[in-house]
Amino acid sequence: MSKRKRTVSIAQWAALAGLADDARSVATARALIRQGDGPEVVPVRRKHRTDTGVHLRDHHQWLRKNGWAKLLAAQGAKHRRK
Repeated sequence: MSKRKRTVSIAQWAALAGLADDARSVATARALIRQGDGPEVVPVRRKHRTDTGVHLRDHHQWLRKNGWAKLLAAQGAKHRRK
């Protein structure tokens, strides 16, 4: 089993969290994270460049702690299925 943890970019996290329904989704995601209302951001090294991302484990913990986040994620998933 790999020791690397599954990490998604902030844009991917915004989509998972149901924030990707408008053009401001990444800005909204960054604002939530900056205010401490989102999951913890971790540095991710990709091809000699350091990006930031969110561990999927942290995303799941964030969803469990925030009832409104569950609603957003469910609505986002519903719209993606249509």
